[in-house]
Amino acid sequence: MEKGKFGIRLAFYGVVSFIFAIFGWTTALILLAGVAIIGEKNEWAGRQAIQAIFLAMISGIVSAFFGIFSFFYSIPFFGSVWGTIVGIIESLIEIAILVFAIIAIVRNSKGQEANVPLASKFAHWAYCNVIAKPVYQQPVYQQPVQPAAPVQSEAPAQPAAPAADACSNCGAPLNGAAFCTKCGTPAAK
Repeated sequence: MEKGKFGIRLAFYGVVSFIFAIFGWTTALILLAGVAIIGEKNEWAGRQAIQAIFLAMISGIVSAFFGIFSFFYSIPFFGSVWGTIVGIIESLIEIAILVFAIIAIVRNSKGQEANVPLASKFAHWAYCNVIAKPVYQQPVYQQPVQPAAPVQSEAPAQPAAPAADACSNCGAPLNGAAFCTKCGTPAAK
């Protein structure tokens, strides 16, 4: 992997960004992303940092969503059930974030794109890189082509010259007569 303007390997920005995302250090993550995007001006390192920020924000968004329903905690029996449900969901999300971050760290350490689901699309969108999806085109049915009949190379047919005992005017046979029996033309001698 190549080094950036500051002499640091570009993979460093991706790896450290995802480590910060695991621990929830959003301020340090945003500062590191600023260095990668503005300081290094490297698109790849910037995309990795954006994906890490996106991953770190998921936990906060889920906590804020469940915070809207915090009044459920005051309901005597339902409050404890609600707290258990919220705790399980938040734990599963934290595990998912940890798994995606570890996969991203391994990929970034090899110099590859992190490819965090949804986050990579957002990062490409942020850099105005739209990834084209392969378009399925339905095959067009074409009738099989029949092979053409072989062309025979014959000399073009020439009109037959009138026979010697045929009428020069209408071509009727003279049969040795001095005049044509059809048109009455005298036979050529």
